[in-house]
Order: sequence, then structure tokens, then C-alpha cells
Amino acid sequence: MRPVIAFPGTAGSFSHAAALTAFPEGDCAGYATFPEAAQAVLDSQADYALLPIENSSAGAVLATYALLEKLPLHIVGEVMKPVRHQLLGVPGATLSGIRRIDSHPQAIAQCDEFLQGMPDVRIVPSGNTAISAREVAASGDATRAAIASLEAAEEYGLTVLARDIQTSGANTTRFVVLSKHPVPLGTPDKASIIFTVNNEIGALAKVLTTFAEHGLNMSRIESRPMPETTFVYFFCADFEGEMDAAHLSRAMEQARPHVGELRLLGVYPRAKRPS
Repeated sequence: MRPVIAFPGTAGSFSHAAALTAFPEGDCAGYATFPEAAQAVLDSQADYALLPIENSSAGAVLATYALLEKLPLHIVGEVMKPVRHQLLGVPGATLSGIRRIDSHPQAIAQCDEFLQGMPDVRIVPSGNTAISAREVAASGDATRAAIASLEAAEEYGLTVLARDIQTSGANTTRFVVLSKHPVPLGTPDKASIIFTVNNEIGALAKVLTTFAEHGLNMSRIESRPMPETTFVYFFCADFEGEMDAAHLSRAMEQARPHVGELRLLGVYPRAKRPS
């Protein structure tokens, strides 16, 4: 059977394109929000959810980290996708006539230099780039535009008013593949953990040193506040190296005296960086 992949947004979104890259033989299903896409997996409406987790220029996608902390889902794969943003308007619209631009906050952040050159335009954050494009098309309003992909322009019959408006020419987004079952999509050479540290001097350093002593190289760490606890933070860290279960288990057990919570989010194959 063909796997069903839930993604946030609709046809023409960058998440949709990433889902097609990760699962070229899969059936993709769009959802309005990140939580709805993740919940589709928990409800067995989809086999996997694909969510953006970080961008090379705008940084962490905080909504995804919040879901990783809260939901019993496992990271089983990842994909990196180059992101090229276009400014899209209805046929007949002109760049000089635009007074409002809609897009996802990450896309807005990734196009900050271009948008600084349009001081008289109102920037309106939205839930998804492709949904913004669809809404602009439905409005028929020549003063509105959306930041989205070329695929969204084709999908909704929009005109490209400005091409490749992302600030960084190397703009890339990393997406994670989430599943109810901890079965990696290939040979794992990367792991992600989530943890809190004890209130003691050097606790975080001791945790990271433990993993280093087991030959695991930390490639990323992100700290986020615990939603229900004032000024308490959880950490999400990525490691690369030997990922057999026994080796990873020994590293985690040695770290446990210094942590409150410690949970393995998943082991999975590391994505190739775009050339």
C-alpha cells in the first residue's frame, strides 16, 4: 500500500514539495496547521507527518519543536529542500500597486531584505505560504500579494511579480518525518533527543560531555521554554555518529543523573545537503 504523508498547507507549499521528495510514491494530504498534520498520524489517518524544523537563514521552526516536546511521535527521517520565494499577485497586478503581502512568518523572515524595500506595504503573517497564495487568488485583489513558490503560482493561476526574493541564495529548510513507530527510513547515522537538566552547576555541560565521550558529535542544540512551567527550559539536541541501540542506550544511561526528563526522539538517516 502507498504510504499517506500528512503535511502542513496545501498543494504548492514547500512542505508539499518536500513530502514528494521524501516519498515520491506516497499519497500526500495537506492539513491547515502543524498540529493537525501531526494529529493525523496519531489518529492513523496518515502513516507519516512531514514538518519543517529549521531554516538555514531564519532558524528554528518553533511550532515543530513544541509538538516534539508534547506528542508521542518519533523522528524517522529528514529531508533538506532549497527554498526559493516568489512574490505572487493576481493577473494584472503590478509590484508598485501592492499594498498587502501575506505569508508564513518563516517566509517573511527569509525575505526580510526585499520587504525592507517596500515600507508602505502591510505584511500579514499567515499559516502557510501556499494557503496565502490560494487566498490571494480567490480575492481577485490586485493590491494583495503572497510570498510563495513557483508551484503555488502555477497551482492558483498567479503572476510572479518578483522572483527569488529570499535574502540568502543558499536558503534551505530541513524537514523531519514523524511516525508513531520508531522505524527509521534507512540506515540511521543521526539521533535526536529531548531533555531537561537538573538545577545544578554544569548540568548541561555534563550531559553533552557524556555523549561526546561515546563518540557522538552534537550537530545542533535548541532550547525552548516549557509551556506549563515558568522559566524552565527543555533542550532538543541532534547527534551524529554510531547509532546502534546499545551504544546510544549506554550514552543516555550515563547522562541520566544530570537530567530530569530524557527521551529519544528518534534515530534516522541524515539528509544530504543540497549541492
